[in-house]
Amino acid sequence: MIDSALIILAKQRLFISGAVIERDIGERFVFTDLGNRVYRRQAHERGIEWAKRWIDNNNYGYGRRQQPAVQ
Repeated sequence: MIDSALIILAKQRLFISGAVIERDIGERFVFTDLGNRVYRRQAHERGIEWAKRWIDNNNYGYGRRQQPAVQ
């Protein structure tokens, strides 16, 4: 599961992007401060996009299993 987590900076009228990734086994990864955006939707999309790239780069893809190391 991927979810976006936003923080609102009211005085500056900005949204800070964040993301939460939860695996089927209950392991959770929480990422904050992924950049500031003026609009809520932009901050939400930034968090989701960043989380998807993180999954692809770290072999946590959906439906993919990590291959055992070849020795």
